[in-house]
Amino acid sequence: MSVSNMSEAAARSLGSANSYAVYTDQFDPSQLNPMPRILARQDWGITGEEFVGYDTWHCHEATFLLNNGLPMAGTLKIVCPASSEFMVESKSFKLYLNTFDMCKMGNTIPQAIENYENQVAKDISACIGAEAKVSFFRQGEEKLYEGDPGSFYLDMLRLIGNKELEAMEITDYASKETHFSTTPSEEGEDLFVMTNLLRSRCRHTKQKDTGTAYFRIITKQNRVDLKDLLKEVIALREVNEFHEFCSEKLFNSIMNHPDVEDCVVMLLYARRGSLDINPVRASKQYLIPPELIDTGFYTKKAMGQ
Repeated sequence: MSVSNMSEAAARSLGSANSYAVYTDQFDPSQLNPMPRILARQDWGITGEEFVGYDTWHCHEATFLLNNGLPMAGTLKIVCPASSEFMVESKSFKLYLNTFDMCKMGNTIPQAIENYENQVAKDISACIGAEAKVSFFRQGEEKLYEGDPGSFYLDMLRLIGNKELEAMEITDYASKETHFSTTPSEEGEDLFVMTNLLRSRCRHTKQKDTGTAYFRIITKQNRVDLKDLLKEVIALREVNEFHEFCSEKLFNSIMNHPDVEDCVVMLLYARRGSLDINPVRASKQYLIPPELIDTGFYTKKAMGQ
């Protein structure tokens, strides 16, 4: 296939030259695309009543101007309740945030940041039909929390060991069946585990999404079979689904087992472009690390995210 210029050649893989370009000095909430959660949930037999949960977003390229033309740049953290009727489609979210790039938000730094946070919170809340909370973090001013999940969630691969991993047979990459199971034990357990083998595909574009899955699983009796839990995560590898519903599918697969009393599933996806999405679903509110859904804290990400 011959092409006549560089733009035409690039369009073969990058799409239209206007796919991401937004030239404006006014923020534009019309860019936001609300997606009804029920449409994906019904595909998986999920109602939304099974859990409490949130979607935590980070925009790592958040930027806007002071009235004197000075740019501000940092990371925006947005928390949306999973109980909202709608969620925001990620590319539309990116396009919306891009409209602030040349937008003047205030005379002073504190005033401009407050105006920016308030405007984003207002527009996202209107889009999803529920309250969204928003905080902007400048470089060097991040308020990190000590409870980094990676510090006390044990890596499933290390717990299983190389020999047993190499002996496993993996055939399901499309969630064709439920793999989660338990092994006999005289008592239950309170298990904290993670794996960086999380991979799924975008429901619409089919682009791959990778990240780290964190689980806290409390069993009434018996113990979690780690190899089968790992298979449950790996089974998402070729599933075309939004991040939010991948977390809900994993949650239901675990909670539907009779030995499981409570659990929390946190999928901390890597950023794609400027955005990352971190859905968390839990059987009870207390299981969710409060800092993950508190916009007063900057969420620390681990290797592979």
